[in-house]
Amino acid sequence: MDAQNNKTRDELDFIPLTRELCSFNTGVVADGNEPLFARLQEELPFNIYRVPSGSEHNGWCVQDNWRVLEAGLYRDGELVFDGLVHPLAVAQNSTSFEGKLDWEDLKPHLVTNPELPDAHVYHCIWQIRNWDRGWAFCLPHRIYRELGPGEYEIKLVTESEPGEMLIGEYEKPGRSDQIILFNTNTCHPTQANDGFAAVAMLVRLFQELAERDTYYTYRLILAPEHMGSIFYLRDRSPEEIERMVGCVFAEMPGTKDEITVASSFLGGHMLDKAFHNATRHFTKAYKWTPWRVGAGNDETVWESPGYEVPTVEVTRAKTPDHPYPEYHSSLDNADLMDVGQMTEFFGMLQRVVDTLEMNASAQRHFDGLLCLSNPKYDLYFERHDPSIDKSLTDDDEKWGHLLDSLLRYFDGTMSVLDIAEQHELPFQELLAYLQRFEQKKLITMDFTPVERLPVSRKVPRGE
Repeated sequence: MDAQNNKTRDELDFIPLTRELCSFNTGVVADGNEPLFARLQEELPFNIYRVPSGSEHNGWCVQDNWRVLEAGLYRDGELVFDGLVHPLAVAQNSTSFEGKLDWEDLKPHLVTNPELPDAHVYHCIWQIRNWDRGWAFCLPHRIYRELGPGEYEIKLVTESEPGEMLIGEYEKPGRSDQIILFNTNTCHPTQANDGFAAVAMLVRLFQELAERDTYYTYRLILAPEHMGSIFYLRDRSPEEIERMVGCVFAEMPGTKDEITVASSFLGGHMLDKAFHNATRHFTKAYKWTPWRVGAGNDETVWESPGYEVPTVEVTRAKTPDHPYPEYHSSLDNADLMDVGQMTEFFGMLQRVVDTLEMNASAQRHFDGLLCLSNPKYDLYFERHDPSIDKSLTDDDEKWGHLLDSLLRYFDGTMSVLDIAEQHELPFQELLAYLQRFEQKKLITMDFTPVERLPVSRKVPRGE
C-alpha cells in the first residue's frame, strides 16, 4: 500500500459511505444495528458477535433493546416539542413518563446547548449506566427559549425488551499470526465525525489491505464504545490476546482541526514511532500527546490489565472536553466532513501500515569507514562547505548529519524507523536510501517485527 499512489477521493468515497451509515438509528442495543451491519457486510465479510442484553462483566451491563414509541411535550394542550423528530431528541435509554410538571420541575429533564441553538444534544450516559436511568428531552435551544413558566404535560412512552449488542470483526490474514487491530465505535446514532466517518475510513483501509500480501494479520473491530471492546476482549483466549501486538483507535477524522495522536500507555512502542513519523512528514498540522490526553476512548479497554494491548488513539480533537463545536449533537452529520481532511487522515494510516510492514534493521558486511562519495558507492549526501555554494537546505543537512552515525547503526540494534525518528527523517525515504546499500551488498536488511511485552497475570484471591 503505497501512500504516494492513493486512490482518488471519488474512488474512496468516504463521505457518501459516511452519510449512508449515519442513516441508521444505532445504539449499544438498538433496532438500527442489524441493518447497519447488513450494510457493512456489503463492503467486507464481517463476522458478527452477539452479546445478549443483561450480560455483565466487571460491572459493565449490556442494556435491553430500547425504542421510543411516543414523545410529546405539551403546554395548554398544544404540542411544543415532538421527541420523534430526530433520533437524538429523546435521551438515549430514557424511561417512560406521563404526567404534568411545572416549569421548575420540568427544566432538569430538558437537555439543550445555548451554543448550538438548532441542535439536538446527544445524551447517552444511560446507555452505560442502566441502573441510574431517568428521562429527558433533548431540544434545540431556540425551542427551549420559547418555553417558560407554566404547567406542562409530558407523554413519553418508551419500551425495552431483550436484545443483543452487535460487534463486527473482519480479519485479513497475514504471513504471521501476530495481530494489529483497528477499532472505532458504531453506537452514536446519526453521528458522522464522532463515529461513522471513521467506520467508513477503516472499511476503505481494510478493503485495500485485503488485496495486499502482509506480514501481520490485521483485524478490524467495529462495536459500541467501551461496551463492545469490553465484551469482545472478555471472550478472547489468553493465547489470542498474546498475539495482539498493537491497536489503533481512530475517530473524528473529518473536521478542520489538526491531527492529534495520543501515545500508548507505556509509550515508545513501534506504533507510537510510526505515527510520529507519519504525522511529522505527511500531515499539514499535528500534535502528539501523552496517554489519554487525546479525545479519550477505547484505548483504556485494550490497554486494561490482563490484556495490555499497546494502543494509539488518533483523532482531530481540539481538546478532550470540546473536540469540535458540533460534538455530540445532531449537527455532527456528513455535511460537516471535509474530504481533504479525511484523505489526509487516511493517507497517514496508510503510511503507518507501510512502516510496520517494511521496518527492518541492517547488518553490515564491511569494517571501517566507507568513502560514500566514491562513484562505486555513490551514496554520499553533500555537507556544508564554505568554499563551495551547494545551495543546501535544512533537510539536506539532516541527511548529511545522518552519515556521521549511519555506519554504526548497521549492527542490527536500530531499525529503520528508530533511525528515522532519531534523525527526524521520513521513514519511506530513509528505507529507500538504505536499500541502495543493500543493492551494493554492503548490508543485509532483516525485517523487524513488533515485540509483544508479556501480559501481566492477576493474583488469585487469598482464602
